[in-house]
Amino acid sequence: MLKFLAKLSLVLCFSIAANADQQTLFDFYQEYQKATEQNDPQAQYHVGLMYADGSYAKKRQFKGIEDGFEQQPKAQSDYIKAKEWFEKAANQGHIAAQHSLALLYYNGQGTKQSYAKGIEWDIKAAKKGDAIAQYTLATLYYNGTGVKQNYFKAKQWFTKAAEQNYSDAKELLTVVTKKVNAIVAKQQAKKKQAINNDCGCG
Repeated sequence: MLKFLAKLSLVLCFSIAANADQQTLFDFYQEYQKATEQNDPQAQYHVGLMYADGSYAKKRQFKGIEDGFEQQPKAQSDYIKAKEWFEKAANQGHIAAQHSLALLYYNGQGTKQSYAKGIEWDIKAAKKGDAIAQYTLATLYYNGTGVKQNYFKAKQWFTKAAEQNYSDAKELLTVVTKKVNAIVAKQQAKKKQAINNDCGCG
């Protein structure tokens, strides 16, 4: 049970910086140019990631043939700018940007915290098949975080994520299914008792 609860608590700790390994492949100025001049949603997403990670200010300085390049340290994360660029990409249907924007709303980074808006964006991503968004929604419904607790909706989203081989979702689906079955069994028992009472069969 403790392991299960620990996994549930991780969902809102997903950091935009989880994509940091990708960001070393991006050149901020090239991506920014594509994002602005071509309105490229993938580039807009990349710019958002770099603002969230603080790598937008990275520059490689050539120190000479023997010393090669020196990488400057990252700047502070700018979540306001990150939100701006994620939103541009999200509005064009970019799935990863939609989930990233949801995370900013959940955590109140670069914007006022709003689970309602976060869930709205995650639903868009989840309906397009994003397993992480599906898992996030399932966890929110299971915990009743920012939304009314609903094991049936939690099962629905855990199922969709599990169907995509999202490993944590498979394990948690087993747990929530037991809860749903218990609720259904209880409802059926009450219904049967009510029928017996009406006919005087009890």
